[in-house]
Amino acid sequence: MSKVLRIISLLSLLFGLVSVSSSQQCAILTAADVQKITGTPVKNVPWQSQPGAGGRCANFATSDGKLYLGVSETTNYKSEVAAVPESVYPKRETLTGVGDEGILMKDGTGHIRYLVARKGNRGVILFPFHSSPTDEQLKKLAIAALSH
Repeated sequence: MSKVLRIISLLSLLFGLVSVSSSQQCAILTAADVQKITGTPVKNVPWQSQPGAGGRCANFATSDGKLYLGVSETTNYKSEVAAVPESVYPKRETLTGVGDEGILMKDGTGHIRYLVARKGNRGVILFPFHSSPTDEQLKKLAIAALSH
């Protein structure tokens, strides 16, 4: 397994607090939402059905089965942010216009990303598996997730 997938798998297992049955549609972000915002057709794949699929709300894959985006919900924004090791994600950008609080964390290369945002007591965690979706698309996805 690649280093990126190992890191994402570990973090998604450590930080995914709210579990949803794999047979349910994620209430905060759907495949249609992801496709509308990114232009990439995706399908929902079950939690832990393949290495890296650790999003507790949803895991989206492209039509060829490659993981695209993991989604988890949280009610504890500050703990989620504090639990992300700065040694893995040393670049941290405070986001404006994404809920009440938001942060986009990146590894040293900027390729491995982890977004945590909250609006009120509801929060979302997004972790893409590749350079797409872009940072701007990730922000739009977080806004969409927090609006549901």
